[in-house]
Amino acid sequence: MAPRGATSIASAFHEAQLSFAKHRKCVETLQAARASAKDVDAWDDEYFACVQCVLPIYKREAAAERVVEFVVRFATQHGGEADVDEHFVEKLCGRLLALSGHREKAVRFRVIQLAGRIMNQMAEEAEVSDELFEAIEKTMLQRCRDKVPLVRAWALKGLFRLQDPSQPGDAITAELLRLMCEDNAKEVRMAAISTVAPSKHAIRAIMLRTRDSCAEVRLHALGVLRDKVEMRWLSISQRVNLLEGALLDRTPSVAAACAEMLAGGWLRKGCDNDVLALLRALDAVAHERVPNERA
Repeated sequence: MAPRGATSIASAFHEAQLSFAKHRKCVETLQAARASAKDVDAWDDEYFACVQCVLPIYKREAAAERVVEFVVRFATQHGGEADVDEHFVEKLCGRLLALSGHREKAVRFRVIQLAGRIMNQMAEEAEVSDELFEAIEKTMLQRCRDKVPLVRAWALKGLFRLQDPSQPGDAITAELLRLMCEDNAKEVRMAAISTVAPSKHAIRAIMLRTRDSCAEVRLHALGVLRDKVEMRWLSISQRVNLLEGALLDRTPSVAAACAEMLAGGWLRKGCDNDVLALLRALDAVAHERVPNERA
C-alpha cells in the first residue's frame, strides 16, 4: 500500500513536467508534505520512485528536462530559498550513485546528470559529508571513461566543484585536461573546456583547442578564453599566436569570434580602449611575423 502523500508526490511530478513556472509551488508543496510525513523514509522511497521514472529517458525531451530541473531544485532549495537538507541530499545522491554503473546508457546518463547538477547547484555554504564528496568524485571519474560520450560529458561537469587547480597533482584537473585534449567526441572536449578552472596548465590546454580539428570546439574555446581568461594572464607570445591562428581561421565564425575578443575584450577591457596599449601588449614590432609555435 502506498504511503499517505504518495498521490501528492506523483501529482507534483506531473505538474513539474508541464512547466518550469510550476516548479516553485511544487517544491513548496513537497517540502511541506515531507515535513508533515509520519514516516519520512517511506515518503523518500515514494519520491525516489518518481525520480526513477525519468532515468530511462535518454532523449533530451522537454518534459524529461523539466523533471530533472525540478528534482535538482527540490534537493537544493527549501521553501523557495537556498537551504539544503543535507540528509535528504545525501540519501538521494546515494541512491542515484548506486545506479551509476547500470547497463542502460540512459540510466547512467540521467544518474550522472542529476547527481552532478545537485552537487554543483548547492549553495557554497551548504555542508555535506566527506563521504558524499568522495563518492561523487569516485563515480564521476569512473564515468569519465564511459563508452557513451554524453555520459562522459556530464560526468566531467559533475566534477566542477571538486577540482583543485592549485594542486599540481590534482587528479580531477588532470582528467579534465586529458578529456579536453584526447577525447574523440567534440561534446566531451567542449564540456571539458567549459568545466576546467582557469590555471596556467588549463589556459595552455584551452588555447590548443583553438586549433582543434572541429570548428565548434575552436569557437567554444575562444568563447571561454574571452569570458574567463584576462589578457594579462597570457604571455605576449601566447597572445600573438592565438590571434595568428584564430584571425586567419578557415571558418568565418571562428575568425569573427577572435576579432570580437580582440576588440571587445582585449582592447576595451584589457587596454581601456587604448590602441597603443594594445599594440604594446602584443609587442607589434617584435612580432611583425611570428613563428607557428605551440602555446
